[in-house]
Amino acid sequence: MMVIEPEEAGEHIRAGNMRVLAQVNEKRLRGFPNVPTLKEAGFDVTPVPQVRGVVAPPGIPAANVAYWEDVFRKLTRTASWKKYLEDNQFEDGYQNAAELAKFYDQFTATMRGILQEAGVKIVR
Repeated sequence: MMVIEPEEAGEHIRAGNMRVLAQVNEKRLRGFPNVPTLKEAGFDVTPVPQVRGVVAPPGIPAANVAYWEDVFRKLTRTASWKKYLEDNQFEDGYQNAAELAKFYDQFTATMRGILQEAGVKIVR
């Protein structure tokens, strides 16, 4: 048993070499519409999203943040980006700096709770 990205396993699944038991996601992926989510399969677990983000050191000037937000916002509207998302079964989730910071704060709190509930000692 393993947890793997859909694109990495896709050809093996389609060839019948691997069987998908469930998706670690809140909703079913387009490429695997007949595969249940963990919740649908009867497991009451918090889905952990696959997150990709661009971060900068603390204190970066606001003008620099605005510049890079504009660059990445434009990039996420291109046909090649949309194809990349589709090819890899990723969801479009662009967030600006403030939204991403809020997401990471919430994500950290969620993960801290999951780890503490599992008995893992948190040192930071």
